[in-house]
Parts: sequence; C-alpha cells; structure tokens
Amino acid sequence: MYWACQTLTTVGYGDFGCYNNWEISITIVWMFLGVAIYSIVVGSLTSAVVGENNNINDLQNHLKALNDFDE
Repeated sequence: MYWACQTLTTVGYGDFGCYNNWEISITIVWMFLGVAIYSIVVGSLTSAVVGENNNINDLQNHLKALNDFDE
C-alpha cells in the first residue's frame, strides 16, 4: 500500500525499487494511471473555473444590454 501511494502520487522516495520486468511493468502502468487521474482532476477544475468566468461575462453583457436599452 505504501508503494502504491508513493508511486501514484509521483513522490517515489526510492526506498522501494523494481527488480524484475514484472515489477517494472506494473510500476509503469501505475504511474500512467496516476498521471491520468491528475490530468482528469486538473482538467475538471480548469473547466469549472472557465465555465464560471463565462457565466459572469454573460451576466455582465446582459446587464449592459439592459442598461443600453433603458437609455
């Protein structure tokens, strides 16, 4: 479990190593899985922030249009 957490979080203290092809293969797959999880999380957060920014801009545009219509 310790090895899995260290590899998945890409910290890898180096106190456990891979000694044969099977362990190297599992480690490579596990690292790619970690990168994929981080990519999904960062992409989702970025999308949420950009979406919120677009909503604010749309609201400001609508309020400006209402102000212009009133004049």
